[in-house]
Amino acid sequence: MTSRLWTVAALGLFLVAPARADFFAIDLNDFGFQPAAVNSSRQFVGSRDFPGDGFRAFRWEGAAGFVNLGTLGGGVSAGTAVNEAGWVAGFSRTTPGGTGTNAFLWQPGVGMTGLGTLGGTNSTAAAVNGAGVVVGSSQTTGNAATHAFVWQPGSGMVGLGTLGGTNSSAVGVNTGGLVVGTSDVTGGGTRPFVWTEATGLTDLGGLGGASAVGRAFGVNDGGLVVGRSDRGDGTFGAFVWQPGVGFTDLGTLGGANATAFAINDQGQVVGSSQDAAGEDRAFIWDAANGMRDLNAIIANGGGFALTSATGISSGGDILAESLLNDGSTIFLVTERPDLTPPTADVPAPPAVVLLALGLPVLGLVRRRSAR
Repeated sequence: MTSRLWTVAALGLFLVAPARADFFAIDLNDFGFQPAAVNSSRQFVGSRDFPGDGFRAFRWEGAAGFVNLGTLGGGVSAGTAVNEAGWVAGFSRTTPGGTGTNAFLWQPGVGMTGLGTLGGTNSTAAAVNGAGVVVGSSQTTGNAATHAFVWQPGSGMVGLGTLGGTNSSAVGVNTGGLVVGTSDVTGGGTRPFVWTEATGLTDLGGLGGASAVGRAFGVNDGGLVVGRSDRGDGTFGAFVWQPGVGFTDLGTLGGANATAFAINDQGQVVGSSQDAAGEDRAFIWDAANGMRDLNAIIANGGGFALTSATGISSGGDILAESLLNDGSTIFLVTERPDLTPPTADVPAPPAVVLLALGLPVLGLVRRRSAR
């Protein structure tokens, strides 16, 4: 049964944080990149244009600057996730001039390891945990479908199947190996799932009941899953799902719809919600403060509107997107604005890197809007 409010006892795995100090928004275009992910050590990953090489997956941190992660033999690559050890997951073309892509895991001192596919042409990594377990999506034999996969060091890639429909995708994995994602279901529609080696795929249902349509976007080490689900009344809500408790609707910023895109180990959730005027606004939610508009709590606001928050590290750094007159950019929203741009300013890559590369996303969702 779905409940909009939890008692304090039911909040078990949430850490109730005090009201936070002012946030600051730092335009990451000034750093020469638009990242896909960041860890608590402020190592950013994504894809950028390296002069002489073209678009390559990168890892950037203040002390070391840019690290070009290379490719699997093709012309372009992109980083999509980073764990606390600085290991990067992503995808790369595999042959010069070719169009096939493979998921990869990059490790310092080891380099880039191709993870293969489930028999099809392309695969994409979406997340990596501290043990180097990678999850994502891959085309199956004959490119007949796209299925979620888990790849583990020493045992390789295993397809997770579906909830009865054609396609599925995995988007998150926690330290315990719990995998979350979204699958087509019999009869149409999609629903969020969790997967373990012991239980296989489990259909989570949704805010509107067992037949609700929804998607999962993230998981933390407490097993809390976030995403969006229809409520059964024509609207959809941002949710947190907790084992033994079920779904909690996080509400909205005054509008009809909301989506939760990420959760950290402190139980802080970020995403996008419509406000009372129907405009998309980035939010942060925690058990103590509820849902707050990031635009209302940043100390240096003005001239931009944060429309969606797509990631949050365990250190509390948030990646948030803004649609500007000259395109979109990514901001780091943080209480610690002690991030210094490189001395040699490098132009940022195009706003929509994956589209610019022409690479298939295979279940990765462009997290631009709550609509």
